[in-house]
Amino acid sequence: MSDSFDPITLRKIALQVLILLGLLFGAVAWSMRPEGALVWLTGMLTLPVAWSLVAVTGALPGPDRPDARRHIYNSLVGAGALVTGALIVTSATTLEAIPDDWSTRFGMIASALVLIVVGNGLPKKIEPGCSRTRGLAIQRLLGWTFVVTGLALVMVWLSPLSTDTAKWVSAPIYAAMLLVGGIGARRLLKRKPAD
Repeated sequence: MSDSFDPITLRKIALQVLILLGLLFGAVAWSMRPEGALVWLTGMLTLPVAWSLVAVTGALPGPDRPDARRHIYNSLVGAGALVTGALIVTSATTLEAIPDDWSTRFGMIASALVLIVVGNGLPKKIEPGCSRTRGLAIQRLLGWTFVVTGLALVMVWLSPLSTDTAKWVSAPIYAAMLLVGGIGARRLLKRKPAD
């Protein structure tokens, strides 16, 4: 890969593309449904304001810390994908290019994808002050629980079920996640620490 397209540069480009798409689709939604102007404006400005705040406040680490920079840009791109995706789906439903229920479906799928991402990252970060083996075991349990729940929810919301049926099917999936996570964490906490 050339120096001009290092991973940080690619993330900056992705962020700029998401900002432009957010502005474009926010403007489309605004022109079609002006009564929601404040909502569209908020969606359109979220990413540029977040990026500006990161730069102005000094929260963006310098080039000497590429891992920390990548983490910040990953977060901005992830948030941008969610906000821009919501603006695109809202514009498409407003233009009647896709059915109205897809705005609900997008929100539920986005939530499920967040569960997957968080669940995937949980076991990779050791919390300071926690029992290393017990803490890591709880993080792995919750990570797997989040990932499996997220995958199940993505399948439910991408299925041809009606929106109402998908809501009813989702409820026991969330309940199972809480039950498995709660019972599993309690059992792990009752165990004597090995370290």
